[in-house]
Amino acid sequence: MPETTRLFHHQSFEVIYRLLALPVLKFIVKRMGGDQAAAEEVFVRTISAAWEGWHNFRHKSSYFTWICRIALNKIADYYRDQVNDNSRWVLPVLENIASADAGNLDPYERASLAELRSAMRECLELLPDEKRKLLQFRFWREMSIREIATLTGSTERAVEGKIYRTKQILKKILRAKHAEICETFVR
Repeated sequence: MPETTRLFHHQSFEVIYRLLALPVLKFIVKRMGGDQAAAEEVFVRTISAAWEGWHNFRHKSSYFTWICRIALNKIADYYRDQVNDNSRWVLPVLENIASADAGNLDPYERASLAELRSAMRECLELLPDEKRKLLQFRFWREMSIREIATLTGSTERAVEGKIYRTKQILKKILRAKHAEICETFVR
């Protein structure tokens, strides 16, 4: 890229950044349910990707729309990355409860499993219907993300994000209602 083109490239992006930084950040915060720290991380990733792709912008939409599309992709990437990091114990607990066969357990293990299932049922009942159904589809009916997306009329990325957020809510409820169970399963 010639020096004059590079300078124009830098200056024009800087102008757009100044105009759109706050609206884009607000857009991200709203889409991420008000999680400011996560939104700021996604914002940085979004601006970085916009800077790297700036020379590819084809003016088929407004700059704001273009950057918001990048932001939506970065939000999905963020949640996908976070699923493994932040759901280390909720996911295995849900999967183990759903598939546990009490017939192969000794009486103490059966009692523990019954207590865990009871606590989980209680916490699941505190979730809104839509969120509870997502977990039921995924972990008890063992539906794929694609099947859930088709059933709910959502995209696969949207379903992944909703399931992630629902597991985070469930984790908070479990910690609040049944701290003793969380102590057993948190690694």
